[in-house]
Amino acid sequence: MSVLSNTSLRSLHRMDEDERDPPAVLDVTSVSLNREQEPLLNTSSGYNKHSPGGTSWKERAKEFCYGGLRGRACFPQYPSYELVENCPCIFTPFHYFIKDRLPIIGWIRRYTLRHLISDIIAGLAVGLMVVPQAIAYAGIAGLPLQYGLYSSYMGVVVYMFFGTSKDVTLGPTAIMSLLTASIIGSSDGSGEEKVPLAILLTLLSGMVQFIIGMLNLGFLIDYIPLPVISGFTSAAAITIGFGQVKSLLGITKHVRRPFIHCVYDTFRYISHWRPWDFALGTVCIIIVIFLKYFKSHNERIFSKLEETNSSKLYHKIAHKFLWILCTGRNAVIVILAGLIGFSIAESYGSKDQDFLSLVNYTKDDGIELPPVFIPALTIANIKILGTGIIIAPFIGFLESIAISKAFARQNNYLINPTQELIALGLSNVVSSFFGSYPVTGSFSRTAVNSQSGVKTPAAGIVTCVVVLLAVIVFSQGFDYIPKTSLAAIIISAVVFMIDFKILYKIWTMKLIMENIPLLVSFLGTLVLGIEYGVPVATVLSLSILLYRHGRIRHDVIVKGNEIIVTFNGGLTYPGSEYVWKRIRNEINELSQSLPEGEMVTMVTFECSSMPEIDYTVVEGLRIGCNELKDKSINVRLVHVQLHLLDTLKRARLPNLHITASIEEA
Repeated sequence: MSVLSNTSLRSLHRMDEDERDPPAVLDVTSVSLNREQEPLLNTSSGYNKHSPGGTSWKERAKEFCYGGLRGRACFPQYPSYELVENCPCIFTPFHYFIKDRLPIIGWIRRYTLRHLISDIIAGLAVGLMVVPQAIAYAGIAGLPLQYGLYSSYMGVVVYMFFGTSKDVTLGPTAIMSLLTASIIGSSDGSGEEKVPLAILLTLLSGMVQFIIGMLNLGFLIDYIPLPVISGFTSAAAITIGFGQVKSLLGITKHVRRPFIHCVYDTFRYISHWRPWDFALGTVCIIIVIFLKYFKSHNERIFSKLEETNSSKLYHKIAHKFLWILCTGRNAVIVILAGLIGFSIAESYGSKDQDFLSLVNYTKDDGIELPPVFIPALTIANIKILGTGIIIAPFIGFLESIAISKAFARQNNYLINPTQELIALGLSNVVSSFFGSYPVTGSFSRTAVNSQSGVKTPAAGIVTCVVVLLAVIVFSQGFDYIPKTSLAAIIISAVVFMIDFKILYKIWTMKLIMENIPLLVSFLGTLVLGIEYGVPVATVLSLSILLYRHGRIRHDVIVKGNEIIVTFNGGLTYPGSEYVWKRIRNEINELSQSLPEGEMVTMVTFECSSMPEIDYTVVEGLRIGCNELKDKSINVRLVHVQLHLLDTLKRARLPNLHITASIEEA
């Protein structure tokens, strides 16, 4: 169905400039939109229909002459430049570029009080979750605890302007923290001395992500298969979890970070464990996991009450209270454990006591916000970071885009992967000026954000305020947090990242080759280190992919003195020699099986399923035709597609005949 007739389109732009009235230029009632186009209009802004960007197709049509969307997006039948030509109410291509790169322009105009309330609730829920996680993850990165908080407040603000997902919340994650520790771990010095390297890594990672996004190279992530990601995630979770056993047991001896060394040192010093640390940590793990499962159970119970219309006011109040308690379970654990640590420290008169191992890091006047500064960009520091400058941005984007795509599908809206890469890059670049180490999307906090009913990325401002309050007001209390409680939070989070089912699924589907990159990614991450597992497994996966591409599937059928080769895909240069080698073998076998005096007379290529060829294939065909001509064997191609026919005719191959069908051949 035509969206807008050519006549009306021309008349629209030929109206006298004095008579133009932008609100009436396009009459919505006169525009006939195909129902199949509604989802495109409904989701092009990146948010679902309940968010400010999720307007109806009629509202989108009203925006047509205001430059609300590209003409190509609204009306695919007509090029966008044809629509904007001579029309002052349409923005220029530069304005379109700005609107594409600043998604906030699309939803801020429709922001309402209802959206504000929803975003405040979601921002508070995420803030309660990110503060204890950030403190714990800083320990994984080998940095002072305040740098986890420094990494939690600026990224979400920058993402609000440039991100296309309403759910994703940026900040420190377990995997990026471990990766940061691995990359900066080669340098000498304590955690405080490694801070400049971590901040520089943030700046360079953001710059790489931004450049890749602006060059539209985000598709490179598609070449990392799911088994590689799963193996990497599982191995990273095991590395992170086992690295916290030291703190869970209260071991104060130095334990090296690499997984093999960590296992050895932990068992070596296990006799130095503290029973009260272990007891408190175990209780914390049990409480966190219990509240995690109780939250889903509480949702099911309340849903049943809603379905039967038997929910009362006290049911709703209890449901909300339990939801807040379960969602902020990490904060509850940190607060309760901190009170226990404070009581013990006051009883002993010192934070340095042998009863319970406390964080005990901050100064007497608490933690101060870092000044805005430019990271130390020197050749020496760049050499120390090495390949981490490339690995960190790719792992960060891989983690973030997987999360944003998952929640976009769940909540029925679209994201722009290229813009997500740009948003993540800018978030890291800006965060580096505020003392942050590399950030990316967090699955657990994004899930809480989505379940809290977030409407726009503006919820990040509330999260930012919560983190800043924690830094400015409550930082003196961080000294009393037991290390074992932070270890419990990390262990209870990463244990659910281990994918036990994928190996069985791949095996039952008989995709045996997929197990190889999975195991290489898993073992490589454990043995070689987190920064090498994914690259090694990805190279192996690409090698398998190229091998499969080179070994094109084809069938060889023998009919009398003729050999028929049927292709099931395009023949390109990696598979050319492989195909001809098999044809030679078939000719030799058939020649030996034929009665004396008879010989192979024809080789026919059935090309109906061959969409493409390249120069190497054409030259291989030339060599093969000459070789078979010496043996008095004709070569014929049948069902050749039209766009390949001209190429083959121009090649002028000897002893080659092209026919319409096998029967004619």
